[in-house]
Amino acid sequence: MRRILLLVLAGLLTVGLTACKNKKESNDIITKMPAKPKKQSGPLTMSTGEIPTRTINWLGGTYKISIKRTADKGLHLCEDASGNKYYDNRVHLTITRSDGSTFVDKDFTKSDFSKYVPDKYSEKWGLTGFNFDTIDGDKLDFAIAIGSPDDMADNEFVPLTLVVDRNGGTSVTSQMPAGDDEEDEE
Repeated sequence: MRRILLLVLAGLLTVGLTACKNKKESNDIITKMPAKPKKQSGPLTMSTGEIPTRTINWLGGTYKISIKRTADKGLHLCEDASGNKYYDNRVHLTITRSDGSTFVDKDFTKSDFSKYVPDKYSEKWGLTGFNFDTIDGDKLDFAIAIGSPDDMADNEFVPLTLVVDRNGGTSVTSQMPAGDDEEDEE
């Protein structure tokens, strides 16, 4: 019994002495190395999907507007400011009358709008936006954006308007102020 008591006392003394020992302070700063960004293994996909169908009253009738954006691997690739490649979008616009007959059924790609977009943007950017905007008398206006494929760059785009007339014909106008197609040079 006395032996056990001495062993316990020796153990407590050892722990007490080592706990009171002054630790050497170090001025070393230890951090983790930042992970290397992973190389893109293939083209990415821009925002795609179907915009909820919109029902409008126009020209004395009811019309339904459906817009579906899909990545099209057959189109030229787009590129963001970091050099990441993306599949460009194809947009399918369908406008149907209340009786179910088709008024407009058409696909759009960036090339349909290229003559309204400065070359420096048209070469790299893609068809990033396509939405119904407003009824303008006997015309329907759609907001179009040719822009950077990066979701975080939502303010980098060329605004256009696609106009659908009462006969189903389409035309495009640029919403870009004059002079915005040239970069400021220093």
